[in-house]
Amino acid sequence: MTLHETPTDPRTRRTLALLECAMSSLLETHSITEINVSELCRVAGIHRTTFYKHFSSVAEFAAYMYSTLIDDLARVDEDQLPAAAEEVPEHYRHALQGMLDHITENRSAYRRLFASGGDHQFQRIVADVMTERAREAHLRLAERGREIPVDEETAARIVGAACAAAMGVWAEQEDGDSQRRSREIMSALPVWWRGR
Repeated sequence: MTLHETPTDPRTRRTLALLECAMSSLLETHSITEINVSELCRVAGIHRTTFYKHFSSVAEFAAYMYSTLIDDLARVDEDQLPAAAEEVPEHYRHALQGMLDHITENRSAYRRLFASGGDHQFQRIVADVMTERAREAHLRLAERGREIPVDEETAARIVGAACAAAMGVWAEQEDGDSQRRSREIMSALPVWWRGR
């Protein structure tokens, strides 16, 4: 199953929901490398064959699960964006704050996923998700007259990698002030986000 693939079959959605609950529970006390398919399926109450219909490994499922959540949280409704480029970053800051709040609520799981010994596939997928969201944001900014002084791919990767790294740091810390931190992160992004 891929990140942008939305399951339509009710059984698949039910299976994913059971696996997500089991994964969240197991990540409270285990690192991603300590969880095997048998244990995940036992906690979820599903058969291993059902799991293998959708995923090849626990790491693949965890990457799918958490990156899908982050992708959903990072999404900004283009129709709700203001006409002025100066006001657009604040909408993205709100989305970033929502991601930080989600990480706070699930901090032990994200700590394990972002840890240096955690799931590097997950970390790469998060950076890719954030890069795609940055690419979309840059298009919206350019449509409103904001000049971005580097090529599209470089600009998107700079912002995507920075946001993914900041999320990993947030997971490691105990801070709970997501509004303050999201403002700090936004202020550290390249100048085209601030318009100065």
